[in-house]
Amino acid sequence: MLVALGDDAGPYALMIGAGFLVGVYAHAAKMPRLLVAAILFVLLSTILAIVVAFSYDGSPPRIKP
Repeated sequence: MLVALGDDAGPYALMIGAGFLVGVYAHAAKMPRLLVAAILFVLLSTILAIVVAFSYDGSPPRIKP
């Protein structure tokens, strides 16, 4: 099911960050519908990142000294 989703955290962090930026803009511009959409986007992106993290089957990452 999750084969098409990447294991790298970068895209998920980018999606969450973009949602927060849109949310800040929507709040400042007093656009409640866009704010709700941004909140839902952040929520769904976070849930997706958690699902991918729990379904990861590879070896643990190595810490570089």
